[in-house]
Amino acid sequence: MQATRTHRGLSTARAALRVTWLLARAPDGIRADQVAETLGKSSSTAYNLLASLCDEGVAERHTGGVYRLSPAFRETVAEESDRHDLSGVVDDLLARTHKRAYLAVLRDNELRIVLERGLQGMPKLPGMSPEIADNAHALALGKVVLALGPRSAVDAYAHAGLKRFTAATITEPDALHEELRRVRLTGVAQEREEFERDFCCLAAPVLDHDRRFLGAVGISMSRRAFDHEREQLEETLRDVVGFQRSAEIRAELDHGPHAHVTALQGRRFQRRRP
Repeated sequence: MQATRTHRGLSTARAALRVTWLLARAPDGIRADQVAETLGKSSSTAYNLLASLCDEGVAERHTGGVYRLSPAFRETVAEESDRHDLSGVVDDLLARTHKRAYLAVLRDNELRIVLERGLQGMPKLPGMSPEIADNAHALALGKVVLALGPRSAVDAYAHAGLKRFTAATITEPDALHEELRRVRLTGVAQEREEFERDFCCLAAPVLDHDRRFLGAVGISMSRRAFDHEREQLEETLRDVVGFQRSAEIRAELDHGPHAHVTALQGRRFQRRRP
């Protein structure tokens, strides 16, 4: 009897996984009768599987009996994929710089820190939210994305007001544009006590071979470490992300007022609305 229950449980789990894959491959959604036909199951079984996935937050039922993956589940899967694909870059940064390392990715036009590596005692900003929104201009990770986006997106961001966090925060649009130009030319963004006293960061973009934006990685440190080690750390950061392989984008990015990389064309990095 126990073996029979176990077999049935595994069979149901496999069926649920197959339905999840069907949902992932059908962005426009699927109906219960399509699930039943694909799995060779009865309609009632298909409805029960879909209802269970809805109960667990994996799927959502829409008008007309159409089921789709829930946005929250899709985003979680995407973030886990990002962590897996780029975790090696973050680990390499930690090992080579001995500084706390971060990975941030764009999801639905919002920048979010999805991975952090560090050891006890390494500087870390207390209470910082994973979402980078109205503080993007004061954080190296945020500057990376602003620098790679179209100028219109930066103008829209600045138009909402550049909030001052410390005396070192950039609050003038022209100064921000000049700072972002430097990021494009050097491949590295920096912040020196612009968000919090005695907290500094360096960050750089990770691009694929087609120059599509994958994410931004960065390291944090004290002001003393920043002042004494910045040049060496910048060089290490460029080496880790392979900046030399994509150095030809510098002239392209800085050519005109609508400079952008392929992946961010048409996208708008927006601050979270209150």
